Amino acid sequence: MMRPTKNRQLSPNRRQAIQIGAGLFGLTLPQFLRAAAEIPGARKDISCIFIFLAGGPSHFETFDPKPNAPAEIRGLWKPTATSVPGTFICEKMPLMARRMHKVTIVRSWQGRSGSHSTGSQHVASGMESPTGGQYYPNFGCVVSALLGNKVSGVPAHFGLPVAARYTDPAGYLGAAHAAFDIKGDPIDDSAGLTKLTLAQKRFEDRQSILRQLDNLGRLADVHDSDLQSVDKFGGEAIELLTSGGMRNALNVNDEPAALRERYGDNLYGRRVLLARRLIEAGARFVTINQAVQGGLFGAGPTNGTWDNHHLLFESMMSFANEPPTIPGAYKWHRERGPGNLPQLDMSLSTLLDDLDDRGLLSTTLVVAMGEFGRTPKINKDAGRDHYPAAGSVLLAGAGIAEGAVIGATDKHGTEPKTRPWRPEDFAASIYRALGLDPHTTHFPRLVRPTPIAKGTVIDGLFA
Repeated sequence: MMRPTKNRQLSPNRRQAIQIGAGLFGLTLPQFLRAAAEIPGARKDISCIFIFLAGGPSHFETFDPKPNAPAEIRGLWKPTATSVPGTFICEKMPLMARRMHKVTIVRSWQGRSGSHSTGSQHVASGMESPTGGQYYPNFGCVVSALLGNKVSGVPAHFGLPVAARYTDPAGYLGAAHAAFDIKGDPIDDSAGLTKLTLAQKRFEDRQSILRQLDNLGRLADVHDSDLQSVDKFGGEAIELLTSGGMRNALNVNDEPAALRERYGDNLYGRRVLLARRLIEAGARFVTINQAVQGGLFGAGPTNGTWDNHHLLFESMMSFANEPPTIPGAYKWHRERGPGNLPQLDMSLSTLLDDLDDRGLLSTTLVVAMGEFGRTPKINKDAGRDHYPAAGSVLLAGAGIAEGAVIGATDKHGTEPKTRPWRPEDFAASIYRALGLDPHTTHFPRLVRPTPIAKGTVIDGLFA
């Protein structure tokens, strides 16, 4: 297990020394700090597909079934054997069952908040938001700030369909490191370049940042080159809109029909396929949010999320099963077809195969997790409620151990019976996989020095 290094916060004198040293070596301050954040000898070509299972998936009906628990806890479905002897997952994930030798499941995840907003923020950044609504930047924003673009003209960070307010704020890092959102259906040309535009709010935010930095340009840690780099967001947008390579990456219709069918002939499956194409084109971090309509909660009992308070077993398998008698169960939602569980089974299993076949799995970290698990006891509406005390997380690729199960919950799935691994620890582990020292303190402009992670790398996670 990686051990904490000495805190890297610097006094003003040390900061001045670093600025001088950086200048002597021909580096701007951001370049110097980026070099300090990277783990010596670590690969610099690692990317991440972060599949956010918005709403909070049930660990009982995914990766931690409890067949010996009472009926009101174990639910309706049985466990199934997998490609890893002795490891069982939910029977409704047969495709993933045959690929468990490619992944690690952490069954001792534990959060702190049962709120969608604070829980999502905690999971997506590894930081608990302070009182007052100030968001910490999420993983993709930090990766963009510290590692920059992998390929010129390709943004470091994408959001599919959106950088939802609970999971993807740029926070104090500013609009230059916010995700590029692709909101439409990837199979529709109008959802490609025409949807990928610079929002007016971001443009105004960026202009405001530039004015602030210009006014503070006499400060030692703001260089002319730094001022120019903050304006890269607009330049990237223009380059993105005119780049033939990016235009091709956004066109999932270029993929064979058989492969598109394997990912799933639905909006979510196409977004997972698009994520693979973006990684292949040079993106560093792609967040997929399974909240189909873009926001988190609205139309329908679950709005395409995993927030299964009602009729969990029916609605997880097919949205058509969500009864119109539940307020908000709109017609569009009931006609959407396959539920989140078969969608995830198809798209995730195909993604792992596809990345592997293309030689990309070794350089692509895949993470699938939600903001919390679900209650052990099934409620009066045949659903499960919010439950941050226990949950499961899937990770694969980029040096992650294969076929491993880390941790365990008790016999009723109420809490970890082994060491709990918290969002802070997943943050440290994700940064470690991406080649960043998780104990780095970085220096967002106009903000006090801030650590990128407060946890420790999960024991046994890396091969």
